[in-house]
Amino acid sequence: MSGAAAVIDATPIAYSAHQLAAMGRFPIGLSQAVEELLEIHRTIPREVRYVADVQKFILSQAAMALHYEHVLDPTAAGLTPSHLIKFLDGKPVASKNTVLAFLMEMRHYRFVDAIETSDRRSRAFRATERTEELMRIYFDIHLRALDTIDGGARHALSLADPSFVHIAQPRFARLMLLAETWWSPPKNIAAFVKSDSGSSVVHDLVSRVAGQEIGNDPINVGRVSPTEVAKRYVVSQTHTVRLFAKARSEGLISWEKNISRGDCWVSPQLVSAYRLWQAMKFSAMSEAVAYAAALRTTGRASAHIK
Repeated sequence: MSGAAAVIDATPIAYSAHQLAAMGRFPIGLSQAVEELLEIHRTIPREVRYVADVQKFILSQAAMALHYEHVLDPTAAGLTPSHLIKFLDGKPVASKNTVLAFLMEMRHYRFVDAIETSDRRSRAFRATERTEELMRIYFDIHLRALDTIDGGARHALSLADPSFVHIAQPRFARLMLLAETWWSPPKNIAAFVKSDSGSSVVHDLVSRVAGQEIGNDPINVGRVSPTEVAKRYVVSQTHTVRLFAKARSEGLISWEKNISRGDCWVSPQLVSAYRLWQAMKFSAMSEAVAYAAALRTTGRASAHIK
């Protein structure tokens, strides 16, 4: 076996969120992923805005899980409103009406296409090629970041097998749904990620801290203008100003003078909470990749959990 093949065949390690958050290179890998995600938001703002709050993130991942499972096994439940509601397994992520509206929006923005069914009363959908491409980009970003953190070869593994994401993504979606603290985060994180494009705003703020260690004092991140942030991610300036004002009132950020005047400081509590919150996602990704790799090489859904 060649050296390259041996690396690709090595079983990826799955980590818990706390293990990842404690790893020395986690802030570096996280910063790398965040920079790539923000660049995508700047490049295709409409598409990213659609999933840039935590509720739509969960719904979109659940929808893609149903789609990929049906692609791999045509007898599996496909993407329909009833199947998506069932996938949520009673978790208070979204109401039935919200799920229905979400799917209609997905169709409107051409994330999914409607498909014919034998039952005219049932509506079924499949993801478009563009949506599959965006999901692969999303996975690649996080696999490269995990490789940066522990020196693994997850991205090479994914590149070597076009169906790899089809197997790993449904596992990832279910793990994210089980991680209640992800979709119902602590107050300091929820202040951002439960609002339109709020995930990108908090990504932007904390990316300015990059991979540096944090102490007990507020962290100077330079000049931060709500107006510039609104333009960068194509969101309402009024919405962005309101979001920053709320975060300021809760002590998460502060300015030397008024909002957008002088240097901005980010609280260490926000950075710590954000990193641990993100570690939950990376943990789920690492476990999903280990699961898919094990299934690919042995036919069994076993994984090496560290």
